[in-house]
Amino acid sequence: MNPLVYFIVYLTILVLSYKVKLAWSLAASGFISVVIFIFEIKHISYETIVFILFFNAIPFIAEKFKTNFSAYKFRMRTELESTRASYDNLLTADKKQLESNLEIERKMQQVSSLYEISKDMSSCLSFEDIFNIFSSALKRSFRFRLARLVLLKSPNEIIDSVYEIELGRSYAKVAPDNFDRELVSIILEEQKEILLTRQENPQFLRRLSVVKNFDTLIAIPLISEERIAGVLYIENISRMYFENFLILAGQFAIQLQKVILYKKVQDMAITDSLTEVSTRRYFLERFREEIRRSMRRKVSLSFLMIDLDYFKEKNDKFGHLVGDVILKEIAAILKSNLREIDIIGRYGGEEFGVVLSGIAREGAFQVAERLRSSIEHSIFKAYDEKVSSTISIGISVFPEDGVEENALIESADKALYKAKEKGRNRVC
Repeated sequence: MNPLVYFIVYLTILVLSYKVKLAWSLAASGFISVVIFIFEIKHISYETIVFILFFNAIPFIAEKFKTNFSAYKFRMRTELESTRASYDNLLTADKKQLESNLEIERKMQQVSSLYEISKDMSSCLSFEDIFNIFSSALKRSFRFRLARLVLLKSPNEIIDSVYEIELGRSYAKVAPDNFDRELVSIILEEQKEILLTRQENPQFLRRLSVVKNFDTLIAIPLISEERIAGVLYIENISRMYFENFLILAGQFAIQLQKVILYKKVQDMAITDSLTEVSTRRYFLERFREEIRRSMRRKVSLSFLMIDLDYFKEKNDKFGHLVGDVILKEIAAILKSNLREIDIIGRYGGEEFGVVLSGIAREGAFQVAERLRSSIEHSIFKAYDEKVSSTISIGISVFPEDGVEENALIESADKALYKAKEKGRNRVC
């Protein structure tokens, strides 16, 4: 047979073996082999027999190739899908990392902003300045319904004052309400911060819900000298801002504690610890300021030098503890009978000084007489003793009796000496 015919038949069975099932290709190769064998039977050769055998092996070879190729395609498809999935995972991870980086950058900016706010607050020493910075930062950085600062009065931890912050308005001092009282009561019981959402259901949430409806609530105790000096709370702030608010509130709490301690130190420096009036040093400073102000405005000013009559004898008779009670209560009576603009200080052991701004001699005598009469008609209960006392008062007036504090003090001291000479319990 012509070799070209063999080649054509070979290609035909090869293509057929690849396209159809093994049984069909075997049947076709067997049929063709029989036909060739019949045509070549008279002069069959060794090459023809080899061709027929190889020809019949083609379906098996093709089937093996198809199986291997299918397995290869499946493996390659699996690897491709795995690679595509890995690529998609990498894209997702990259997107998440980018979002994470943006979130970290946002948080860093917020922390940096909170740090700047903290620096601004740390440069202030008055409550008004610190609270103004805090309220501005709160309104600029968060969305909320209402925030309040409730300050407590020691030692009974009752509400002293309440400051309210609302969006679009400057902070204001307001009266405490039932919610403030209930929340303070819970904070004093729990002794820790409270973070509430509607999904939570602690016992005190029901107590608060009776008074007011809210979606979220953060309440933070403000500690000073190991006691709760106040409560800061904010309503309806998003939970995602809880952490940043706690940071800002923590900085405010630190600065508030500093202000409280600073004021206490100041009060210790300018306030007499026993009588709670000004110390002598601070009183004289204020006295000089009032003289300069009176000079500028060309108005009168009166100075009273007050001395307790027979105070040494009472100390010797009843003891220093009783004497201290008398001093303290007399100072309180003097303060209650003076205006807020008047200045009172403890000048010496049992001596007090009073500066009456804008009051001339006649008015000063009226004030002094009112003070003297109030003390005379008071009974002081000190421990087991009931003690009465009187005072003598010397008056000097600016500018008639002098234009600087030493001259006015000397003039009032001489008047006081005259009052004692005349029998005490009088005004000169």
